[in-house]
Amino acid sequence: MKKNNKGFTLIELLAVIVILGILMMTAIPAVTKAIAKSRKNTYWQNMKSYAKSAATPFLDGEYTVKGDASSSCPYPGAGEFVVIPVSIVELEQGDTTRSSFKSKYLNSTDNDTNNCIPTIVVANVGAYNKDNLQWFVVGMDQTGNGITNYININKLGLNDVRTGLATNTNGVAGTDDAKKCVAPFNPNTVSSGTYTIGGKNLKYKATCQ
Repeated sequence: MKKNNKGFTLIELLAVIVILGILMMTAIPAVTKAIAKSRKNTYWQNMKSYAKSAATPFLDGEYTVKGDASSSCPYPGAGEFVVIPVSIVELEQGDTTRSSFKSKYLNSTDNDTNNCIPTIVVANVGAYNKDNLQWFVVGMDQTGNGITNYININKLGLNDVRTGLATNTNGVAGTDDAKKCVAPFNPNTVSSGTYTIGGKNLKYKATCQ
């Protein structure tokens, strides 16, 4: 019996390559989109986690006032807020220095005027008690991904995490006026005054450390 050693023809091989190319062109954008969505979701969850992790030590008086290690960081009174830098938050697991996009968060060495350094605001929108405290977060990384203004963690959604915003030569997000950080103050330089947070005018009280 004669053995058939016939292989693929050149046309058949080219057809297979073309089909594989079409499949790759279809699959790669879908995979890329899925990865980006997953990273946005993780970013969103991380920002909420930072606020929740800060809640217990804050309410227990474990944080002190910036510049005065002998005084506990106070509860904000009615219409007041206090600031908690994400960098001081301790997590059981996770990182407060890098985002889910594998980029470092903005910090004071990037730009002294940048307002989107990851920060938590504890605001009191009613009488002087714990039940009226609301928690807001803001924060971007050095490649222009993140949350550009303070948002209540109970209202924070996936669409609030913006990606690929304009950056300047120092890698600081927000050079483009249409895409800049719009947080009302820099957590490192905030001082006495009234700021609009979550649609409410609130008075700054203290920064925790």
